[in-house]
Amino acid sequence: MRISTAQIFKNGLTAIHDRQVDLSRTQQQLATGKRLLTPADDPAASAQALKLRERIASIEQYERNAEQAATRLGQEEAVLVAIGDSLNRVRELAVQGANATQTPESRLAIARELRQILVGLLDAANSRAANGEYLFAGHRSANQPFLVGPDGRVEYAGDDGQREIELAPGRRVAVGDSGSAFMTIPRGNGVFVVTPDAANTGTGRVIDAEVVDRSQLTGEPYTIVMTAPDAYEVLDGDGNVVATGAYAAGQSIDIGGMRVVLDGEPAAGDSFRIEPGATTSIFAIVDELAEALEADVSTPGERALLTHRATSALLDIDQAIDRVLELRTNVGARLNMIDSQTDVNADQTLDLTGALSRVEDLDYAEALSRYGLQLAALQAAQQTYAQVSRLSLFDWLK
Repeated sequence: MRISTAQIFKNGLTAIHDRQVDLSRTQQQLATGKRLLTPADDPAASAQALKLRERIASIEQYERNAEQAATRLGQEEAVLVAIGDSLNRVRELAVQGANATQTPESRLAIARELRQILVGLLDAANSRAANGEYLFAGHRSANQPFLVGPDGRVEYAGDDGQREIELAPGRRVAVGDSGSAFMTIPRGNGVFVVTPDAANTGTGRVIDAEVVDRSQLTGEPYTIVMTAPDAYEVLDGDGNVVATGAYAAGQSIDIGGMRVVLDGEPAAGDSFRIEPGATTSIFAIVDELAEALEADVSTPGERALLTHRATSALLDIDQAIDRVLELRTNVGARLNMIDSQTDVNADQTLDLTGALSRVEDLDYAEALSRYGLQLAALQAAQQTYAQVSRLSLFDWLK
């Protein structure tokens, strides 16, 4: 086979170029620490590395979600703590207001403080998250949830929904609570409430109300009417007499699975309304207590009504405090779940990162050894090309 001088030069340059390409690739691997510089280096490993990176990116998004959820729930918990503290103060004021030694001036001072607490409760219930969304508006988080209506009562403009954030595939956590929880506080014993008529003139008041037989509950309203200071009759919702009896202070009156105990000396014509399933709001509890303390108390009947309203407020406040504690418990459980899932996500990220490293990271010992061989090969190619390029037939002609 005949080999021309041009072919020799071309082969030499090709060899030098190939050695330079190999050396350059190894240099890039050493500089980046990655074995895979392009998918062509190892198509199967590159596809596997892509899937691993996608899974790591997905978990990183879940971690950001968890951080956002923890921040929002932490803000909600702080607000609930403030609301609980305010309700505890309302309870203290209710006890003070029920004391018969209070003067009209001192009751008005207590009422003024209650009005200030009510403003604080409204502000707390309208608290916003760091992103500007309302914490207790349900799905309508862009709109203020609690508004004062034309009648001066607080109204709820949100819904019953809960915003959720995904922490892992198939695992979500609620990052808020509906403000309706503040508007549906069970009154009294949680099943029914007894309210004396505002026009009562006697000193009769309710000292106990409890359920004695749930199977007999009808869900219907009743009214206890004093036909005489020592006699009563019970009317159903249609005004029909369903029971009668003799009244004695401290003696129970049973009707429809409910037991009511009255005390004091009611007058003929006084009445007490029994309303099953009644609910109220934390705002109405404070507002009604303030109204009771602001009212004039000059007759025995008015004093008895004030005592009853303050005592009933205590029961309602306890129900409200229990509701707030329930919300705090739920928030704490969700925060614990976030912490647990964050640990799981961190472990998964560590495992996936290790797997990705095994797929695409460089073996430095092997790469350095290969770099030395490739450098020697390039130098040899350059030296042989230099020597061959100087050969000429004219060097041998004399």
